[in-house]
Amino acid sequence: MLVKKSLYFCLFFLLAFSFSGCSTNNSNLKFIAFLHDDGIKGYSSQWFDLSDGLPRDLIPEHITEDFQGNVYLTSEFSGIFRLNKGETKWENISSPIFKRRTQLPDVHEFRDISALCIDPENQSRIVIATKHTLYESKDRGKSWQRINVVDNKNSYYFTSLALEKDTIYAGTSFNGILKITSKATEEINNGIPKEFYVGPFHFCEEVSALAIIDNTLYAGFLFGKGLYKSEDRKNWQKIDIPFSDTARASISAIYKSKNSILITTSEGVFEFNPSSGRVEKFPLKKELQEMLRDDRVNIIFSKAEGENPALFIKKNTWKYSAEKTSPAGNKRALYVSWGMIDKDFEGFLSIVERTGFNAVVIDSKDDQGMINFKVDSKIASEIKAIKERDITSIIERLHKKGIYIIARHVTFKDKRLYEAYGNKYAIWDKVTNKPWVGLPRERWCDPFSQFVRDYNIEIAKATAKLGFDEIQFDYIRTPTDGLVGRCLYRYKTESDTFKSEILGDFIQQAARECKIPISLDIYGFNAWYKFGNIMGQDIKFLSRFASAIYPMVYPSHFGASFYKRYSEEDRPYYIVRDSAIRAIYHSKGRTVIRLWIQGWDYLSPTWGPDYILKQIKGVHDGGGISYSFWSPSGDHSMVDRALSNR
Repeated sequence: MLVKKSLYFCLFFLLAFSFSGCSTNNSNLKFIAFLHDDGIKGYSSQWFDLSDGLPRDLIPEHITEDFQGNVYLTSEFSGIFRLNKGETKWENISSPIFKRRTQLPDVHEFRDISALCIDPENQSRIVIATKHTLYESKDRGKSWQRINVVDNKNSYYFTSLALEKDTIYAGTSFNGILKITSKATEEINNGIPKEFYVGPFHFCEEVSALAIIDNTLYAGFLFGKGLYKSEDRKNWQKIDIPFSDTARASISAIYKSKNSILITTSEGVFEFNPSSGRVEKFPLKKELQEMLRDDRVNIIFSKAEGENPALFIKKNTWKYSAEKTSPAGNKRALYVSWGMIDKDFEGFLSIVERTGFNAVVIDSKDDQGMINFKVDSKIASEIKAIKERDITSIIERLHKKGIYIIARHVTFKDKRLYEAYGNKYAIWDKVTNKPWVGLPRERWCDPFSQFVRDYNIEIAKATAKLGFDEIQFDYIRTPTDGLVGRCLYRYKTESDTFKSEILGDFIQQAARECKIPISLDIYGFNAWYKFGNIMGQDIKFLSRFASAIYPMVYPSHFGASFYKRYSEEDRPYYIVRDSAIRAIYHSKGRTVIRLWIQGWDYLSPTWGPDYILKQIKGVHDGGGISYSFWSPSGDHSMVDRALSNR
């Protein structure tokens, strides 16, 4: 074997010891590890704290080093840091231009540094990504300039980078691989893994690693999609990696090691021989395998030593404890419409009790902006948005049965507020200079308006006072249908604010003020890929503030071509299972993932009790516990048949 295996054996043997070693110097730093509950640790001759200069709440994203042995660490919301060789204190080399755009006066943090690359031919040149933007430093991080990406769709979510002279190769969350020059941006995706949606329309798998080795471009992917190579920078060939868990296994980084290539993954290290085409699991002792399975450790970094390259391993699993620690956890819910409440609430309650559900979802504010029961709100009264209905008896009855009550609150889709005050808070049409209209029945308010956000939070707080246990914000996004390119957000205070950032402001403020769990609905595909700047639903970012997230993963709503490799009978199971896996990973396990699954017959050729049971099994096999059944009418007779054998 070309690599000195004893180095890696030593690494994982030492990792098995306690991480509470004494402090020491950094003259011979060998390893760095990130523990969920104990931060950044280093190892030279023993383990020691390596957090000097780092924020206490740091969440690292990537660690690498230059040829001189200086280490660079990027983070989710704390910026980028450098640890110079021989030193013990990290230096923050972030620029103010990386700052999160926010309208919250007390929030001072950075955008997610989602990708990093050091130029192999000029170690002073560093390129980073902050999700949708690229920046360059030519002086090791002393100064930074934004890179103009020609033909940028403004939806690209950069996840990995490789540099070759003046060309930047960028991996993305769903657009595949880009070749970026000063003159053009080209998608070079022929042969990479894709999921087809309808006809030729598709999503590319997230590119988690890029590397240029011996004039060949290599790309690594998330969720078992493996390793690919391109010699002509246009067409790609797959290199099979023998993963054991093809639903979860992911590639962290790709390195040159003399005559072979090392691929670090969530399942360990693999070695690829370009001459023979063989891929072998890099033989590691039992201690390594145990450490890779250890929930405490998420990131492992081994510095380069001699002919041994640096190795960065990022596990594709997070400790998912929110179900047990959050009051929003371990909830199985049924949605009940007001039509069903008025028509047959007794029948609905019988289903809840027979089937063992412990939560219900009730509409509080609907998509016309009407509040379905009496609340204390001056603004809602002014715009005549309150229905004279008393919900007290319903709440009391549900609580007596031990039922957790969730208020579904439609947020920015609000006809009442849109039309009020002379359309003052409507999204504007920059072509007609009038209030913007998307689909005929939809009216959208501007999420960048503090008044709009405050109004929704006022209603949520008033709803909580009535006895609801959780506020679930729906339609927490910007519009996606109609001539959305003409939308003008007049209340945007900084022109380059990401849509996800203003939604983050809203959820962060709501969570502070409402005093009960706050949750939000997102499109199902936003649990699969990072679509942050299209409609704002960035699951990774928003999961920092929400107690629960509900990806809407109804199997019938995934395109006709999606997951066609599975039978019609099994397709619902695999869609739900993989949605759970991805949602938990992207949210880093820090919020409850309560999938919305399908409780009504819609484009479902195998509809029946088994359809229901396979969705539930998909939740559990994907690592989830909580789920909610959606049926627009509130009719859950099929759920009843499936779970109570009626």
